[in-house]
Amino acid sequence: MMNILIIRFSSLGDLVTLEPTFRAMRHFFKNDHITFLTSNIGKSLYEDTPYFDNFIVKKTFFQTITEFKDLSFDIVFNIQCTKPSHYLSFFINKKQNINKSSNLIQKIFNIKAPPKSIYSLLLEAHIDATLLNEYISHPEYDLIQFPIIKKPLFEDSKTIAISTGCSPRWKSKQWGVSNYEKLIAKLLEQNFKIILVGSKLEEDDAKVLCSRFPSIINYVNKTSLGELKNLLARVDLYVGNDSGPTHIAAAVGTNTLTIFGSTDIKHCPAFSNKYRGTHLYVKPNDSISCHPCYKTVCPTKHECMESIDINHVLKLIFQEMTNK
Repeated sequence: MMNILIIRFSSLGDLVTLEPTFRAMRHFFKNDHITFLTSNIGKSLYEDTPYFDNFIVKKTFFQTITEFKDLSFDIVFNIQCTKPSHYLSFFINKKQNINKSSNLIQKIFNIKAPPKSIYSLLLEAHIDATLLNEYISHPEYDLIQFPIIKKPLFEDSKTIAISTGCSPRWKSKQWGVSNYEKLIAKLLEQNFKIILVGSKLEEDDAKVLCSRFPSIINYVNKTSLGELKNLLARVDLYVGNDSGPTHIAAAVGTNTLTIFGSTDIKHCPAFSNKYRGTHLYVKPNDSISCHPCYKTVCPTKHECMESIDINHVLKLIFQEMTNK
């Protein structure tokens, strides 16, 4: 049995899209011991999957290195490939190191290296090319397929999950609780079930919305990422800003509608071949010339989000829910 280490810390969206890579590694190292060096987010997202035998959560450099002092590995897969990940890998006892992209020297001198495919990573780990070709020939090998419970949340009603927030540093991505309040009022008129999801960052919004609409079911800051995956797998549609939960919903095959502000619609799951389901998006009016600006805080009056019409969002939701 080999000891294998995989390094990947962040971010949530990237961790989600790496599911096919981690699944492939488990497939080809079925009987080996795989440790995942990751963030709290990575552990929460993957601890209910069969891909990893052990998790080590990254702390400070010296605290993390201390956790590895009595460990040795046959292979270290550095999927992160940042300077901190390379420095950590340097001090870890290992026989073989495989980088997904730039190695330490390239990173120090800012030499970019293209990321390697699942095929290339595993070929470098001496997996037989014939077996690899057989594996990747399956039409769904690269689709995100988290192990989840796929069962309707409510048998008698269609359910829409909504998250109002995003990362605290991305104020420019937020459509605003007042817009979601107007949206939810219209959705409830159509007898849809509404659930709220998110982290503690959305708790204030949830209080506002739940006080206004007592029938809403509030899961904000009440689920782990593993529980959130299963929850989102059981709803009919997810609606939210360009943020991590959008990719989690798409990753479990739930249809999504993403509201874009400062970021480009190219980040919508609709433009990736890794996701199942239907993935819609709403973007700012074409007259907003500064979109996409990628500024974390709008320097003017948030014109991009102000231009998004609630009725247009409703129309897309009604069309999607009618088609189900």
